[in-house]
Amino acid sequence: MKNKLLLGVGIAVGYVLGSRSGRAAYDKLKARAAGVWDSKPVQDKVSVATETIKEKAPDVADHLTEAARRAGTVIGSAMHRDASDSTASAKPSASDAGTTGSATGTDGDHIPAHSTHPETTNLGTTSDGGPKN
Repeated sequence: MKNKLLLGVGIAVGYVLGSRSGRAAYDKLKARAAGVWDSKPVQDKVSVATETIKEKAPDVADHLTEAARRAGTVIGSAMHRDASDSTASAKPSASDAGTTGSATGTDGDHIPAHSTHPETTNLGTTSDGGPKN
């Protein structure tokens, strides 16, 4: 049905744009479209669709609210899990005890001294970790 409607609209637009009669053809087409829209069978279907939407809207809104709540819970859990994973990995281990030249961001994430991130400060090291010459 959607394809037929799109085809009809395309034919109508092509007819109006390609017609040499110009405005008169457009007015005639507009009057026919208004006549079809105002016809009893079309308006019956419109009223049925409107009533169905009014009946179903609260249920759909409830389902969307529940889905949004669940999505928020899932995202919150994932963010909490990622934050706890990065906090655990940011804690220095015995092998990291002797390293220098690292920085810590405001959120506690480890930022290497050779970071190229625009919001970090390069602490005078090259990308391989050695001092600049």
